[in-house]
Amino acid sequence: MTEETPLDRAHLAADADESLRSRFWDRLLDAELFLVLEEEPKGATVRPVILETSDGRVALAFDREGRMADFMEGMTPFAALSGRRLVGLLAGQGVGLALNLGGHGSETILPVDALRWAADQLADLTEVRESALRDIRKPAGLPEALLTAIHEKLPGLEGLAAEAWLVGVSYRDGQQGHLLAVLDALPPAQEAIATAMAEALRLSGLDAGALDIAFFDRGAKVAETIRRHGLGFEIPQPAVEIREISAPGSDPSKPPILR
Repeated sequence: MTEETPLDRAHLAADADESLRSRFWDRLLDAELFLVLEEEPKGATVRPVILETSDGRVALAFDREGRMADFMEGMTPFAALSGRRLVGLLAGQGVGLALNLGGHGSETILPVDALRWAADQLADLTEVRESALRDIRKPAGLPEALLTAIHEKLPGLEGLAAEAWLVGVSYRDGQQGHLLAVLDALPPAQEAIATAMAEALRLSGLDAGALDIAFFDRGAKVAETIRRHGLGFEIPQPAVEIREISAPGSDPSKPPILR
């Protein structure tokens, strides 16, 4: 049996405490999954292996290539794709998901109704532009589930942005609410960040409309106001090793070698 994976741990925790079920779905949507195919992909077309079960028709997928090879007793055609994409594809075809069969901690069969529910959670937050803001203030009256959802999702966005701050806002149209301000996000990652946060909220039982999102440069004037009033969340950054290279002959204790 392979080592325990984050998906295993999330599934076992959900089995022990139903209130943690949303975390399992969150891990599943973020995971890379290996979908077993009948034949090698032809362009963008794939033909999954489909099993007939008491829960209906299901496709086979695993979160490790080794698990897939063990269950299939050898290498087999497969497609690697995100859980997010796989859930949407299978739900649209009326097919469920047999996940990590073979005695693993996350072994389960997810019927198509469960996948359709998860697919419904894949909604983006409303992205706000600075021009729509009238007032920024300290956040107040925050649901604990909102803080937990943000706190648990941001570590998975390592290196995609520099800072994240939660603030209370008033808009020029008179509406009020809460805004997650993300500073110095990589432009190609902004859509993915918004999608990930929306999923975290919906899977925690909150409407995605409970939070808006905005992306600003760290040096922007509005960023100063956001930091002054906001509640900050840490976004991990990849470790960077800096090595000092001395010019040959600059260290008296290490004279250059003459050839």
